[in-house]
Amino acid sequence: MTVYHLEFGKLGETYPVPPLTVTTDDINEFHRAIAEHAIPYLTPVLTEMGRPEAADCFFRTNDDRSMGEFMWLDFNGGRGARFCPARITTASA
Repeated sequence: MTVYHLEFGKLGETYPVPPLTVTTDDINEFHRAIAEHAIPYLTPVLTEMGRPEAADCFFRTNDDRSMGEFMWLDFNGGRGARFCPARITTASA
């Protein structure tokens, strides 16, 4: 099993999402756990910033899972946003 430690960056002027540790080897479970943890913290900040629709987002990582960020996409409107980057460190369980 792999242990992932995530530290989330700024959104606006705050750091709304507390750190998270996820232990899994399932990439889908990894992404789902991060979204379930972070979106409740992101939603009020995004709403206050006038972007409540961005809370309907997903988490993506680079290939080696050393960094990630949230993404919001509006395919119909041709718009999107990337926000709240995260630093990811890993260890074996």
